[in-house]
This record gives sequence, structure tokens and C-alpha cells, in this order.
Amino acid sequence: MTVRRYDAPGLRRVVRAHPGPVVLGPGPGDPRDAHDPRLRGLRALTAELLRGHRHGLLGVCLGNELLAAELGLPLVRKDQPFQGAQERIDLFGEAHTVGFYNSFTARCDAATADRLARSGVDLARDPASGDVHALRAPGAAGVQFHPESVLTLEGTRVLANLLAAIQTPGDRAR
Repeated sequence: MTVRRYDAPGLRRVVRAHPGPVVLGPGPGDPRDAHDPRLRGLRALTAELLRGHRHGLLGVCLGNELLAAELGLPLVRKDQPFQGAQERIDLFGEAHTVGFYNSFTARCDAATADRLARSGVDLARDPASGDVHALRAPGAAGVQFHPESVLTLEGTRVLANLLAAIQTPGDRAR
């Protein structure tokens, strides 16, 4: 993996040419802040990659929020931040213990989740609050939690499953 800053010269060109999945990493930052040049640039890059990066796109935390926003979901500040919170969630039909470190989240009601499902977007969300824990869309996936955290049990397996789902067969052969 190569880590690149949001303001690295030639970032868009390098990311578009990348022969594997692109990971939009965690924050910090308010994903709703249109005045922050970093977030404005990441939001534009997310939209571009979602439309056409054929090797997949994975969003983690802030990256997930940017993906969710591009799919039309509202982003909100949580009533109570989850900083180092370990929670058991339903992740696409499987129970997982995961670590959250977020002050913001995408929210979605059941009707919107059903509408998105008809267009190929699958959401793992808290049924009571509507907080989106994860999403899967054609060529993209995102998680609000941190699969790399020691608080996420089986994080490597969760990450491998998400990456396998977004990659083309040629990418998996590498």
C-alpha cells in the first residue's frame, strides 16, 4: 500500500491509474465542511472514483462518509461521539465486534435503504438510529468502523471480504 496526501502533486492521475483498489482512509475532519480544501478535494476524488475506478474503492471511516454522501445519504454529527467504542453490529447478515472512532456518520431510514437496495446499494445500519455502519455498491464498499483496530475482532477477515467483493477477477489474481 502507498499512502498519498490529499494535496500530493499529480494525485488524481496516480490514483486513476492505480491498478488495484483505492482506499479512502480515515479522518480526521468534518465530512460536511465544504470550506476545507482537503475535504473538498477528497469529496471530488471520491465522486470521480465512484463513477469510474474499475479496480474498486474502499472507504474507511471518513472515506465511508464521503462514499455515503456521494450516494445521497445525509451526514450528521453523532449525538454522542464513538471514540474507541467497541460495538457488536450486524454487518450484512453476520454479527461482528468492531471498533468505532467517529463523531460523524451517514444516516438512512428504512425507505431510503430499500430504494438504494433496488439500485444495487446494500447498507448495514443500526435499525434504531439509522446510523450506517457499512455500505456496498457496485465496485465500492465502505465501513464506518476501523477494521484495522484492535477493537475489531476478525478485522482482517472483514477487510478481506470487502476487498474481494469490490475487485474484478483479474485484480484478485495478482
